Amino acid sequence: MNNSENKQNICPICGSKTRYNARYENYICSDCVKLSTDIDGKLLEFFNIDMSGGYKANYKLTKEPYNSHICYINKNKCYATEARFGGIVVRLLEDVDDINIYTQLQ
Repeated sequence: MNNSENKQNICPICGSKTRYNARYENYICSDCVKLSTDIDGKLLEFFNIDMSGGYKANYKLTKEPYNSHICYINKNKCYATEARFGGIVVRLLEDVDDINIYTQLQ
């Protein structure tokens, strides 16, 4: 039996258990992602651009583009991006280990 089959992810926002993913440990659960806002508290939604992937974010109510990967969930600063094999993954910014992200934010 594979060790990852016994592991579970714990959402860092609400503490719920989700499927383990070694690439995106401590990812935020889908229920909490639905609470994502910009810094002013406006709700956001995230999705792939098309079938080949990509990242896009809109304001949920107006459908206007949101041109950032930074979002906030219950006052926690987070980072949303395209997942490696499709979909969107959101993590606490402090858990993101890609140095390229930090250089983009400066």
